[in-house]
Amino acid sequence: MQSQRKRVVIVGGGFGGVRAALDLARQKSPDVQITLISDKHHFEYTPALYKLATGHSPMETCIPLREVFDSYDVEILIDTIAGGSVVDKILVGESGSRYQYDYLVLALGSETSYFNVPGIQEHAYSMKSVAEALKLKRHLHELFNVPLDMSKRDIIAQFQFVIVGGGPSGVELAGEIRRYGRKLAKAHRISPNLITVDILQSAPRLLPTMPESVSHRVMHRLTDLGVNILLNHAVSSEDAKGVYLKDIELNAKTIVWTAGVRASHVYGTIAGLTLDKGGRILVDEDIRAKGTTDVFVVGDSAATPFAGTAQTAIYDGGYVARAIASLMQEKTISEYKARKTPYVVPIGPGWAVFTYKNITLSGWVFWWLREFIDLRFFLSILPLRKAFTVWREGGVLCESCPTCDEAQKSAS
Repeated sequence: MQSQRKRVVIVGGGFGGVRAALDLARQKSPDVQITLISDKHHFEYTPALYKLATGHSPMETCIPLREVFDSYDVEILIDTIAGGSVVDKILVGESGSRYQYDYLVLALGSETSYFNVPGIQEHAYSMKSVAEALKLKRHLHELFNVPLDMSKRDIIAQFQFVIVGGGPSGVELAGEIRRYGRKLAKAHRISPNLITVDILQSAPRLLPTMPESVSHRVMHRLTDLGVNILLNHAVSSEDAKGVYLKDIELNAKTIVWTAGVRASHVYGTIAGLTLDKGGRILVDEDIRAKGTTDVFVVGDSAATPFAGTAQTAIYDGGYVARAIASLMQEKTISEYKARKTPYVVPIGPGWAVFTYKNITLSGWVFWWLREFIDLRFFLSILPLRKAFTVWREGGVLCESCPTCDEAQKSAS
């Protein structure tokens, strides 16, 4: 009986992969065997990584996969795909394991792209994973534990934070790191006026993929918070001393790169996939990989109009689960309709901008809307009690140095 079950292999434990696995498992079909392959034991809630880097609890950003699938018949395997062939219906892991499938869902998401800028990968911090966010947080604490018997130039560099990239990740982090840097300064008896935050954006405006009205509101908000914005400035190189532009040198000790992403490099190791220039997989009208009948592609991995957001990955994962169920029942697959989703971008505490189609609104109401969206997602993957715990604890400050921890206790 086991050999007669259809094997559905889902590669990637992010938004799209988890949604597809959950929706398939909830159908409780005895004819399907679901295997989720991930290189991590946990699901990462990437929209909250900026919070993790600036002092909040990791509970909101790091949820064990076993908690998500505790009540479902989903096999979880920890491995990294290193190759395979969609023609032979097989994937190969770095562990040496070989995974055969009847249906395959590719949902590895995206990874940081450094655009071949010299020195960036070696010297800049990035924000695509829990590990990277925690690395940045540790660095921030180390900065404030350094003795201040240094030159004025060195002090300025010590507390200057340069964020390269004016997309959602960059502007969210800029607003929060401004607040957090000043908080750390007070805890360490350092003048908050020494803290400077700069955004470098190569485009003529922030958030260039969103309406201009959003860019203007976000720019005004960041300026009010004391963030410096340099538009039309591309980074040419970086080294241990700072970051270099065509006409400016910034001797900052902290450079955070949020300027570019590309589809996972793993797809280039799987024979039979057709990729676009950004490494995304070309798909047909029902987001099956071009030239295949049993390989579905979701989220950032797919060359679709609105790929690149968590909302799109979730939407795709649900669609693929329904499509595979239809195929197993020998029914016609419904057409995939790319859907433009609303954005809520928080900038600092108590403020966010909302945009959908031609509507742009901002204020504290939309900051709470973003909090509600986070809770709604947790309720979709976790039992009620666990979802509320994750959401509530995600807002708890969780420091990592004795000075800051003591300051936090004194303030509470």
